[in-house]
Amino acid sequence: MKKLILLTILALPFRLMAFELKVGDVLLQPRDCWSCTLIEEQENSIYSHMGMVIQVEPLHVIDALGTVKISSFDAFNAGTQKNQKISVLRLRREDAVDFLQEQRLEFLAYYLNEFDGLKYDHDFLWNNLDENEEEKLYCSEMVTKLLQGFLGVDVGTRRMKFDKNREQWIKYFKGNPPDGKYGNSPAVFEQSELFYEVGEL
Repeated sequence: MKKLILLTILALPFRLMAFELKVGDVLLQPRDCWSCTLIEEQENSIYSHMGMVIQVEPLHVIDALGTVKISSFDAFNAGTQKNQKISVLRLRREDAVDFLQEQRLEFLAYYLNEFDGLKYDHDFLWNNLDENEEEKLYCSEMVTKLLQGFLGVDVGTRRMKFDKNREQWIKYFKGNPPDGKYGNSPAVFEQSELFYEVGEL
């Protein structure tokens, strides 16, 4: 049985933004690490990680890294590559965006019940279970399945390739990469017609 997470009510530093963040906004993040560079070069994108706004006041983000979890925005943003910014994407469907604001507590409860605490999937496999038969998830997979499950919005998958920096990918997977398996990445969200960029943080 999952523990209910109590979000601490702490005042965040005042941020000057030209737009208002909303629950469900997708945050594409550039990160500085070895595997991040592999992902970015493979996908021809500056983004190797992503999360989603789950609460606006105070600002909290969900992501899958190490484990599927809720973090303060400051903790999430601490991983952003120096001199780079986070891209904020929003669904084009205004009815879906409005629904998420109206049902934000239900959305949080759905996340906590179905996703929170699941293990990170280092193998980037779309349907991958741990030793307890619980699903393991990577960042873009988690956001995709969350949107699909709660809203019925299908971001979609594509056959994955690991042909750039091949030897490094073999080292990462400690063997053969999952060539041709279905999956997705932050770049899929970046390129998707389902979203538009609201701004940068």
